[in-house]
Amino acid sequence: MRDFQKIKSMSDFRQTDPPILVDGISQPTLPPLHSQMILRMLVRPKYGDFRIPNELSWLESQIRKAAALDANLTGIKDSWCYVTVRHGPTVSKTDDEWHFDGASFRTGLIPERNYIWVSHTGPQYKTGEIEWPEDFDPTKHNLFTYASRALTDADIQTAPSGRWMMMTPFCLHRRDPATNGAYRTFIRISFPDIEGRDINNTHNPLLPTPFFGRDPVKNFRNHLEDYQCKERR
Repeated sequence: MRDFQKIKSMSDFRQTDPPILVDGISQPTLPPLHSQMILRMLVRPKYGDFRIPNELSWLESQIRKAAALDANLTGIKDSWCYVTVRHGPTVSKTDDEWHFDGASFRTGLIPERNYIWVSHTGPQYKTGEIEWPEDFDPTKHNLFTYASRALTDADIQTAPSGRWMMMTPFCLHRRDPATNGAYRTFIRISFPDIEGRDINNTHNPLLPTPFFGRDPVKNFRNHLEDYQCKERR
């Protein structure tokens, strides 16, 4: 188990993690809605109480259990809590690309914890060691593309479905491209150490927050350079 109270550094990414199966969170009873699309909805501010709106009432027990489990595993009792639900036809494309969740180096942070559940076709992941160049700068260079190339020959493994698992920021993974267009349920309960000030977050009517005009993908990630391409120029 990683030390989740230590500020993450590039050395943490030398070895990629598999998803970690966890017990103690019950199976969700899926909502009767044909589809529900919620992206990083804030349900608990740091040092605050849970405010779970009606549209997530079907998941309230699992959210609270995940918070208790996370505090027990990591010793961290106060974190922001965000919930993502993708219940319906799979349409997003960016999750098909290899990536790390919570890998940003824009500020020094302890690793966030993401508790994942999928109804079928679990996410794919790769494990292995990565030798990072000394001049690799994650605030300038794309961490995802370098890691995916470094582990090109590593076996693609599939995480189980119908089980709760924790993904660290050091788990290189992607949604199985075969799920495109399929009806599927994906749940992520996240515990980061920083407020997610993202324009794309789904608003929680019980937790009024100011409007955030910041889009981290367009304003930051899309401006990262490809390290190898940079070296060839």
